[in-house]
Amino acid sequence: MATDQPLPQEPAEEVSGSERAKPDRREIKGGIPYVSSPGVLKKTLELIIPAERPDNFSGNFMSTILKLTGGSARAVPPFLKKMQFIGSDATPTGLYSKFKTDGGRSQAAYDGLRNAFSELFKRNSFIHKADEATVRDLIVEITGLKKSDRIVALMYASFDAVRVFISGDVGQKQDDVEEVEKSERSESIGSDRSRRSDGFGIGLAYNINIILPETENIEVFNSIFKSLRDNLLK
Repeated sequence: MATDQPLPQEPAEEVSGSERAKPDRREIKGGIPYVSSPGVLKKTLELIIPAERPDNFSGNFMSTILKLTGGSARAVPPFLKKMQFIGSDATPTGLYSKFKTDGGRSQAAYDGLRNAFSELFKRNSFIHKADEATVRDLIVEITGLKKSDRIVALMYASFDAVRVFISGDVGQKQDDVEEVEKSERSESIGSDRSRRSDGFGIGLAYNINIILPETENIEVFNSIFKSLRDNLLK
């Protein structure tokens, strides 16, 4: 007696990696940058100080000269671009070179921090001097994330990895200072014009030479000065 044979099953269709469902990526407000390994970011900044400046901040430079490899290292160049330490083509900038010097490192770190975390500096121009709680609160305010969110911790740690290189007094970039001074001068000129339009701020002086006649008649002098008073000295 013939037995029923199981029907051959169709092989399961393989799903390529590009077709697999990917988890939704969170959209975080504020554009605050961060790296998944802030310690590697800090280590990179420490290592580029003694290392020779490369023509191109490439993966080969990081792995061969700085001895930094892996996914954590690959996340550093995009962050340095936000700091404007390297350009869009990965060429080190003047800020990169300034950071390598003992005298310019603190200011360069401050400028890089302002470039990368501009949104924080918009809210508090002295955020680089704020304590951890203040910085974290501002990150939460801007992003809308929960304070316990791991992303908040990474944002703060990335911020602090750069901030540790700031010491002493630092200030805005010279271009920013000149822009402020230009604005102040414009306001001053506008104020002067406003005062002139109101009839203030302009002084006019007249020198009047009077040749008096030789006479003993007091009425002549009275007539002269009365005419001056009535016509010129009102």
